[in-house]
Amino acid sequence: MEAMNKLISALFAACVLAACASPNSAGNMAIGDDSAAIKAGRNRMSAELSRSELEQQRRQRTNTAEEIALEEQKRRNKHEGIRDTMRTTSGGLGVINEAIGTIRNLRWGF
Repeated sequence: MEAMNKLISALFAACVLAACASPNSAGNMAIGDDSAAIKAGRNRMSAELSRSELEQQRRQRTNTAEEIALEEQKRRNKHEGIRDTMRTTSGGLGVINEAIGTIRNLRWGF
């Protein structure tokens, strides 16, 4: 009897899984409904954008691109300023080291 229950349970599970995987399953029907709703929504007047709305969106994208480019330029300028400071500092340390070396050489000479 217990073996029969297990067999029935296994067959039932197999049927449920096969039904879910079939092309006409409830999940696929819902996908079709969503697709139909999207297609119907595209043809409504409220879904269409006016020319002024399209131009506004284009201006917003242009403004965003310009802001991004400006931020990048600011970062580049800051980075270049830091590099210039490091070069100046390095050059100053080089001059000091050369002066110390010259003084040592002069001291050894006398």
